[in-house]
Amino acid sequence: MLHTKDEELLQEIKAGNESAFAELYNHYQHLLLMEAYYKVRSYPEAEDIVQEIFTSLWIRRKELSISIPIKHYLFKAVHLQYAYKCRKSEVARRFVQHTLYVSKEAGTNYLLENKEMYLQIKEAIAGVTAPASRRAFELLYMENKSHQEIALDMNIKPQVARNQVSRALKIIRTRLKKVM
Repeated sequence: MLHTKDEELLQEIKAGNESAFAELYNHYQHLLLMEAYYKVRSYPEAEDIVQEIFTSLWIRRKELSISIPIKHYLFKAVHLQYAYKCRKSEVARRFVQHTLYVSKEAGTNYLLENKEMYLQIKEAIAGVTAPASRRAFELLYMENKSHQEIALDMNIKPQVARNQVSRALKIIRTRLKKVM
């Protein structure tokens, strides 16, 4: 059951009331940031997680259907964002390990196959004609920077950095499907 204050805030947020959203943000942001930091042990990454949660909440405000206390909903969102980030990081790590690094014991055929795959990936990345998208992709996957760090580096908002990476990934996936 929702608390009356939380229920009122949610109704105001659904109606597009920015001050109600700001009140919710100010009340829970610090708690969520501590929870996210506890999970990722990185302040910029924790900030990214919390920012993503509140951005999503605002974007989806009209469809919100929350039947538990907002505090529980937001903490669950931190957990889910963390799980998503772990899955994404693990996939990226395996991708980079598999394609960019070769063990010293590998045979010549494996070296040639790996080199060919590396060149195809490099060519797919070069196929991203938008410099901002390519740069954001390289910072995230090659230099292992967070969206927040990319945003600071490129002087853009974190959501714009996410969008740039997403555009680059679509192009790269399409090009690699044609090759493989």
